Amino acid sequence: MSIHLSPTTVALYGVVSYIVYVAVSILYRSFDAPLHYIPGPKPSSWLYGNIPDLVFTENYGDHEFRWQKTFGRTYKLKGCMGEDKLFTSDPVALKYIFKNNHIFTRGHYHQHLVWMLMGEWSLFRISHDVHRRIRAIANSAFSQTRLQGVFPIVRSISRKFTDKLDEKLDSTPSQDSVIDVYHLIQHATSDVVAEAMMGYHFNAVETDGGDEVSRIHQNIILISSSKTNTALLADSLFGFIPRLLLRASVNLPTATFAVLRRYRSVMSEWSGMLYKQKLDNLRLGLDKDVDLLSAFVEDNEAVQKDAKISPEEIKHQITSMLVAGQDTTGNTITFALLEFARHPEWQDKVRQEILQMEGDLSYSNLDKLVYLNAHIKETLRYHPALPNTERLAVEDTVLPLSTPVKTKDRSMITEIPVRKGQLVYGGLASYNRFVILIPHWYRDTNSTLAIRDPEIWGADAHTFDAYRWIDDRMNHVKETGTSFGPYANVSSFIGGPHVCLGWRLAISEMQVMLADLLSRFAFEAVEGVVVRPSVAVTMQPVSEKGLPHLPLRVKRLEH
Repeated sequence: MSIHLSPTTVALYGVVSYIVYVAVSILYRSFDAPLHYIPGPKPSSWLYGNIPDLVFTENYGDHEFRWQKTFGRTYKLKGCMGEDKLFTSDPVALKYIFKNNHIFTRGHYHQHLVWMLMGEWSLFRISHDVHRRIRAIANSAFSQTRLQGVFPIVRSISRKFTDKLDEKLDSTPSQDSVIDVYHLIQHATSDVVAEAMMGYHFNAVETDGGDEVSRIHQNIILISSSKTNTALLADSLFGFIPRLLLRASVNLPTATFAVLRRYRSVMSEWSGMLYKQKLDNLRLGLDKDVDLLSAFVEDNEAVQKDAKISPEEIKHQITSMLVAGQDTTGNTITFALLEFARHPEWQDKVRQEILQMEGDLSYSNLDKLVYLNAHIKETLRYHPALPNTERLAVEDTVLPLSTPVKTKDRSMITEIPVRKGQLVYGGLASYNRFVILIPHWYRDTNSTLAIRDPEIWGADAHTFDAYRWIDDRMNHVKETGTSFGPYANVSSFIGGPHVCLGWRLAISEMQVMLADLLSRFAFEAVEGVVVRPSVAVTMQPVSEKGLPHLPLRVKRLEH
């Protein structure tokens, strides 16, 4: 006798079986703790672990920097539902993680988020041979020579930006007014990404927001940056959900997914239009545009067939450049202005350097502004746009350390075995603020466990002090080989094969916009107004209610 089951019953059995599988897997990882011997902070709950304390603090780093002081550069965190996560700000460990992108990939949640916002073939998602092939052409397009060619575009937008701020002052009753400059700065960096990278005009500065592409981009960034405990819990389950179901979820009939579908449709049409335009111009022999996408397409057409990037792959890089290139730079500029407002004497000193510079502000003159560049470096160190990043080990490996870890049984280890499936946090903000607090006996140079890296930032690492870049405090970094990342030894642009593609353009934007701002205006902090660092997708200055803002008292200068 056979039993005939209806399709509904079969589906129900399947769902129940899958729920049981997930529940057993979660319970198993709670008991099979591969990092049990590594110390770390006590979780606030089994359900959420330490993660709310990491990301939901009043000021980002309130808990993280205290944990680092207690446990050192490398320690264990508890994720949702008992999952062990390794947290490290050790420079040797970070270099190993970012260099070996075939071993450490982005986590399941981040993979899915990048797929939704940027596309299947985004440089932020792919690895191995595909990443090398696309990155080779991208590196050529973003060379220093190409970036020098787009400098006039950056300068032109910076002038429009400062003119717009001047207009806002004209519309106020006094020459000394409180203006929230946050969104204006975001509009300026949006225009730079569009014009310098793609040869496209958002006109966000002049129109207070730009066209549909610009506005829907800003809207989706705002939506994707919202975080709750429930969202953290959902993130932890991504590894258990089949990719097919995750991608099908985009079609759910909710308001949020409706906005996401519209965003994906607009971006697909826009990126396709831009690619076709650049390719047609090249093949018709029209005058070459100086934007970086034109260079990208030109370089791609010049390589052998097996090295070429497909049209779909190029479209996904266009979306990636917009998402990654605007928000991070804009927030760094806002924090740089905030620190100028908090340090008025230093602001005056930097302003005098800018005003006394011979000739007009040019690409070749930017690096001669010693004080301005010191301020930018210190802002990147103190307010990194990406305070931490999560990686997933896709094979067993051993993570090397420069600073040994004292285990729960009081033994010292200089490397950590990492299993396939282990999640590792790269503590970029912690790296930028690390202060060595180790007993004298542990510094014995004759010991096989001697410290191999010196105190990088000094005892005042938690103080904003741009002078550290002017005096001799940072000279030891190159001498000892402890440098990390492509710029100033800060972690802001990561490192390895996934080093930020547009880091040179970002630095150029910061230099030009801050120089133009300080040469025309003075900025003061507003008494009683809360501005605190909070992490959404990136670090941003927020109000008491958690909304991004930067109200400053702005005064027009008379020369």
